[in-house]
Amino acid sequence: MRKPTLLIADKDSDFRKELQRLIKQQGYPAVFWECCNGFEALKYIDALQPNLVLMNVELPGKNGFEVLDAATNTPAVVLLADSPAYAAKAFEYHAVDYLLKPLTAGRVELALRRSELRSVPLVETRDFYALKTSYPTRILVEKGKRLTSITVNQITHLKADKDYTWIHTINGESYLSGNGIGQLERKLNPEYFIRIHRSYIINIDYIQALYRDISKLFVALPNAIEINVGRNYMPAIKELMY
Repeated sequence: MRKPTLLIADKDSDFRKELQRLIKQQGYPAVFWECCNGFEALKYIDALQPNLVLMNVELPGKNGFEVLDAATNTPAVVLLADSPAYAAKAFEYHAVDYLLKPLTAGRVELALRRSELRSVPLVETRDFYALKTSYPTRILVEKGKRLTSITVNQITHLKADKDYTWIHTINGESYLSGNGIGQLERKLNPEYFIRIHRSYIINIDYIQALYRDISKLFVALPNAIEINVGRNYMPAIKELMY
């Protein structure tokens, strides 16, 4: 089971470490990432698509609201601040919570619970993985003037092509979807489909090998497909290694 990804964005490194300690104290299972300014926060949000972002409203470079305005991926976000001045605006951005510094363990725990329950508000649980989502086992893809039904487990990988996405299958066929790769990623079961590059999603059932070529890591898939793993997506691959 892959852990969720959590991004902490704050200019104070000591604060980031303390917040990470408080989160771990709550038993929240996560792969942690940190950044110190708005430009990095935007890059990490779009590249990593984290499950939860804890972000200071007053980041250098771009403030928290500017980051959310510019992000192509819309994460669950807890906004952090030194005063309540931005609280009303935070909830206009559908923030899960708004935390004032200095933080307490109890207040952090409440924010984590709210983040877990956001999509299923009637369920009360500390178990992040108990919130189940139904994913399709078959999808309709366009082929000529017809829509063809294929099973999702036939898909080996997806490749972004500007605002479109190519869907590739084990039998060597390809289908062009009018949806962007981020839209399709949300429709696919993350237990099997993981993002390994800004332009690629792969089905982990079809990974044949991992290998390094100089400083780059590649994934080998059927049909002689080799894909370079993006540096920001390494955590997803490392979760598969035992």
